[in-house]
Amino acid sequence: MKRTLPLLFALLCAFSVAAQVPVCMRDSSIIQSGGLLSPAPYTDQAPNYNLNDACIDHPYNQSVTVNVPTTFNGIPITTVSLTTTGAISDLPVGLTYACDPPNCVFAAGSLGCIVLYGTPTNANIAPDTFDLGITATVNTPFGGLPVQFPGQLAPGSHYYLALKSSACLVGSYDLGNQFTLLKNAPNPFGDQTLILAESQVADEFFFEVFDVLGQRVHQQTLRLEIGRNEFTFEAGNLANGSYFYTLSNKNGKAVRQMVIAR
Repeated sequence: MKRTLPLLFALLCAFSVAAQVPVCMRDSSIIQSGGLLSPAPYTDQAPNYNLNDACIDHPYNQSVTVNVPTTFNGIPITTVSLTTTGAISDLPVGLTYACDPPNCVFAAGSLGCIVLYGTPTNANIAPDTFDLGITATVNTPFGGLPVQFPGQLAPGSHYYLALKSSACLVGSYDLGNQFTLLKNAPNPFGDQTLILAESQVADEFFFEVFDVLGQRVHQQTLRLEIGRNEFTFEAGNLANGSYFYTLSNKNGKAVRQMVIAR
């Protein structure tokens, strides 16, 4: 009996930790865009930090969709695999990752999913920017080929994650708790872009767009339901450049960046 209780306690703890892994949300629009990852990495042509910002002492999650190719340098691919630990470098202290499927083996031609999650701790220095790297193995009929993303597969690209202090969410939404996904696509865009909000609350929201000087250039009221919500933003005669959009209600607001580039 004395041995049974510690074993039972260990199993319950392991189950509790596993239960805290958030659901990985796939972005199927990546099939049409043909990109390798969604959110897309930072490049000189698209200088956006597309991963959700992280905040010290606040829960975080970010789903990353992997559009697994069927060939690599002309060689047929069977699967692309990651180790279940240690495959993503330069994560803030307190963050880790999990895959769907859980073994982190993605079949060729499929949409794999990686979720970054956890709570950044005070062992980090904030504000800071982390340049994430993903190490994977491309498995072929002739053996496995180690690859690194973005570096080796997309030179000049970066998967930046911005870490802010614990005060960064004061008066605003913790996106990990209110939205499982908030983004616009395409981004950058020309005439219009689609706003996608995976909401965990049903409420009336105020949608606003601001230029880099803080001038409001658009506003509208809309209702979000629990689950997937989509609406279109028309750029009209707005000039090229960076803008910020917000979704807010009586409880606070969520902020994201968009870029107009015709």
